[in-house]
Amino acid sequence: MAVQQLDLVAPSGGRVRVTLAAEPLVSSVAAAVRFAGGSFGTGFQIGPRGYHDFAATYVAPATRRERFLVHGREVVVAEADDRQSSFATLIGTYHELMTVYAGPAPRRDRVFALFSSLQIVDHVEGMVVRPRAATLLDALSEHLMVVVRDRGAVSIPGPRQAPALVPGHAGAPTRHGEVWRAPYPGVAGTAGAREHSYILGCPAGLAEVHFSGSGATAESELFGWLNEIDVAWHDVA
Repeated sequence: MAVQQLDLVAPSGGRVRVTLAAEPLVSSVAAAVRFAGGSFGTGFQIGPRGYHDFAATYVAPATRRERFLVHGREVVVAEADDRQSSFATLIGTYHELMTVYAGPAPRRDRVFALFSSLQIVDHVEGMVVRPRAATLLDALSEHLMVVVRDRGAVSIPGPRQAPALVPGHAGAPTRHGEVWRAPYPGVAGTAGAREHSYILGCPAGLAEVHFSGSGATAESELFGWLNEIDVAWHDVA
């Protein structure tokens, strides 16, 4: 059977190959990472170029407040028009790194200090983001998100987080591993395919699959698409 393969770089620097059915094509790829140390924690989202402008236009309409350089890369700060949130984004060669704040835009020195504390290497396949040693921060979690239009989203946790998600009982077999399903909160276990999430265990990786909400695609097609998914980590940092 024809397939499509994505070779992605995670925020930690680990590499993962995602194999899916050839159709439909992947529509977007994003990632997230969270750092923590002591009582401090902060999270980042990674998306393609244009990620910041899309968020400021369609997610939380916002106005630009600051624009400056950190280690030679542009950082843009925007404040939501309702002043309930703000976000700062570092613009890389291939990707953008965003963090979100509650309330109005923070001071420039606060944002500058945050992005200055990171080591960032931007590849075509993904952006590597690590805290500098002096910060004493550690990566608490990371995941990648692959979205396929008319099918759903494949959320891939990092290898350090994946074992905690595996159920203690055997799942149903798939082409590359096994799968477990669980109804969303408040949904009966007998509900349809779209009312469940799916944990997909593969020999070298794990994913959580969420089917899209559109009813145009038959459930048999959704399950056929899920059956072809394989996730394999290698070169884990």
